[in-house]
Amino acid sequence: MTDISNPENVNNSKITIICSAPDLASQNIKTHLLNLREWKKLELPPESGFLAARESADGKFRLVDIEEIHVFQDGLDRKLEDAGFPATLIIFASKHRSKEEINSLTVHCTGNPSDEARLGGRPRSLAVSSPAAMKSILSEMKRLAGEKGLKYDVTLEVTHHGPTELSVPSIYAEIGSTEVQWIDPEAGEVTAKAILSVSLEKVPVALGFGGGHYAMRQTGLLLETAISFGHNFPKYQLEFVDEDLIRQAVEKSKAEFAYFDRKSMKSDDKNRISEILEKLGLTVLKESEIREKYGPDS
Repeated sequence: MTDISNPENVNNSKITIICSAPDLASQNIKTHLLNLREWKKLELPPESGFLAARESADGKFRLVDIEEIHVFQDGLDRKLEDAGFPATLIIFASKHRSKEEINSLTVHCTGNPSDEARLGGRPRSLAVSSPAAMKSILSEMKRLAGEKGLKYDVTLEVTHHGPTELSVPSIYAEIGSTEVQWIDPEAGEVTAKAILSVSLEKVPVALGFGGGHYAMRQTGLLLETAISFGHNFPKYQLEFVDEDLIRQAVEKSKAEFAYFDRKSMKSDDKNRISEILEKLGLTVLKESEIREKYGPDS
């Protein structure tokens, strides 16, 4: 983690966008990032492990190229700091792959709720999330896609895959779900613009439980009220959700309350998770309560 006792580190910390060389969507997004801002090339220290690094002329962003795939970047925050590029937030510009081959623009944070870690990170470990960044980027994706008439689903995904071992907040901003979409210049432009509009302004934060991989109800609440979500656990992962995992999610999201996609959850899971949340002092709010408390007219 950035040493905040050193003022030079704090002043030098930037929002850092990571682009992966073998990832077609990442390279598409990068092309548009480079066109949308003026960037100056940064000198890489010997053996940094990075392909290239740039800083935006306004001093807000760094853009760092890596040779590897994003999901295996545990410890990237320390690697950036060692190279003299400390990050306040890491945004992975990435492709999204799905069997359904849906046109999609997605945002999510990372973690492995179960005992498996096939795609990076450690089992039963969650990364530090950035609910504010997820909200601002997803909202801007939705707005820009609507403006362009882009036929893409804009959606929040649940917590999944690596990296998990990062002490700096991180999120993924993705284009899915096949090569056709990964190289689509309009999708690349929308994603790049949304990333560059990122806001870190504090928002009310919920933990989400239930629903499918594309957290449709959580997405609606994020886009239509003042709240955002930290970690989201879909119905197929709820069996792995215990007190330790929920404690991690609260600490790494700074969550203030929880939301259940109730119809998708088994009674046993609802009751068990409710007891843990009560023990940790988190209230479960219904959708109607969230909309009443945090809706546009509240």
